[in-house]
Amino acid sequence: MTDELDRSAVGRLGPQLGSGGQAVVYLAPDLRLPDVSGTLVFKQYKGNQVSPNGLRAIVGVRSKLDPAGRTRLDSMAAWPARVVRDAGRICGVVLPLIPDTFFQERVLPTGRHVRGAREVQNLFVDPALATRLGMPSLTPRQRFGVCRDLAGALALLHENGVVFGDVNAKNELYREHPEPTVMLVDCDAVRIRGSAPVVRQLSAPDWDPPEGAVLTQATDLYKLGLFVLRVLSPGPQASTARDPARLTGRLDAEGRDLVTAALGPVGSYRPTAAAWSGYFARRTSPAPPDRTPTSGWRRDPGSGRWVPAR
Repeated sequence: MTDELDRSAVGRLGPQLGSGGQAVVYLAPDLRLPDVSGTLVFKQYKGNQVSPNGLRAIVGVRSKLDPAGRTRLDSMAAWPARVVRDAGRICGVVLPLIPDTFFQERVLPTGRHVRGAREVQNLFVDPALATRLGMPSLTPRQRFGVCRDLAGALALLHENGVVFGDVNAKNELYREHPEPTVMLVDCDAVRIRGSAPVVRQLSAPDWDPPEGAVLTQATDLYKLGLFVLRVLSPGPQASTARDPARLTGRLDAEGRDLVTAALGPVGSYRPTAAAWSGYFARRTSPAPPDRTPTSGWRRDPGSGRWVPAR
């Protein structure tokens, strides 16, 4: 399996899906890859703004995984699958189309219908306001599921030498069905340890770590703590919150200790993403079956009480 494609192999371009300061994203309706399921998109960079070696390293993370690992990565991240070159010059990347389940159609107070990516920043606002804005209001357990899946995604990336870097309110999308989960986006901006980043890694406003501008796996863990704090304590000032005390009554002692450690000073221990993933997995697992002895008795489905069996 090659990590590169010639621009001609991408084929015709479909509709433009997005545009930013560094690239334009197009649907690639005719392109199929044997190791990627579903529709693909072509992210075409503007000018010579990217590091070719950095892009190859990012694509290499995926190609070095076994099939099960690639499937898992694709389920949690819009990860570049191929580098694209044109006349010998790197001009873009090919990556999976973000599933439609991570987008939301809603009606504005003016009556206008809009459709956009369901960014996690919507989980920071008061749930009642989110409902009025046409966004889903997640239960505390569903919010645990969102935190669990971001932690699991970062754990997989960290295991493979990746510094995600810009964890923020927009670089993770979420959905509530079939179960709460997240999708990492802008993954061509990550850094592989030992390689130069494709573009300079920065922190979004209000997500800056205490150690400053150099982003590492340790700063990923700090930002994961902010993410947990803000997702689990929506409402006023949630988008800028850094005080673990907001979680009093929302998390148990173990969870509050994890957040406090994650947001600690430079050089202090920060819980790993795997530790966070395990914590939230225990709190989102289905309840164990009721093993109360039932000889001669049954549970009434209406009242939930034990009644004599007939």
